[in-house]
Amino acid sequence: MFKQCTALALVAVAAAGCTTVRETQPSQTARQQLVMSSAADYASAQITPNVPRGNAIFVDTTDFLSNSEYRTGYAMSSIQSQLLDEGYKIVGSVDQADTIARISTGALSINQSDKLFGIPSIPIPIPLTGTVSTPELAAYKKARRTGVAKFLVSFYDAKTGNMQDVVGPVYGFSHDNKSTLFGVSWRAQNLVPEEMQDELQGKVDKKT
Repeated sequence: MFKQCTALALVAVAAAGCTTVRETQPSQTARQQLVMSSAADYASAQITPNVPRGNAIFVDTTDFLSNSEYRTGYAMSSIQSQLLDEGYKIVGSVDQADTIARISTGALSINQSDKLFGIPSIPIPIPLTGTVSTPELAAYKKARRTGVAKFLVSFYDAKTGNMQDVVGPVYGFSHDNKSTLFGVSWRAQNLVPEEMQDELQGKVDKKT
């Protein structure tokens, strides 16, 4: 009787589609870092202020995302690099500045969505041993990773405090999606140039 019930349960699970959604991805693999940093790059590229070219700009990060993760420092550097590309100078203090750029962030993280048609991994408690998970049997599986960045930059005169321009909110989106059909996998992403995708996936074995 137990075997029959188990078989029926597995058939029911196989017939149903399973979707798992998480809003954040706390672990920091290189691929996840690329997802967030790419979103920051796409958002930063849209910062083109209507401020006299050549102005010395002090970047005020008081309202920017504050934590110890790499993503904060990279996003600020990406914004500063964009301002340099636009023809401005970056200075380290308000006294040296013609313009202050106050940057803030509304989002800088990863959305995750996993869809599975098949039999998911099932944890089975084993007395006196712990928990053992059964292998996942997927007819079709899709894992979506979407990086989201939202920045707002206010530019004002360093001497008078008068507003010069407001850029944003600007949004940046990156994606890294992996699909698997009966054991055959492929990816769609905008993290690295096409010629570097094999290296990102570890498919290139360079000879030394």
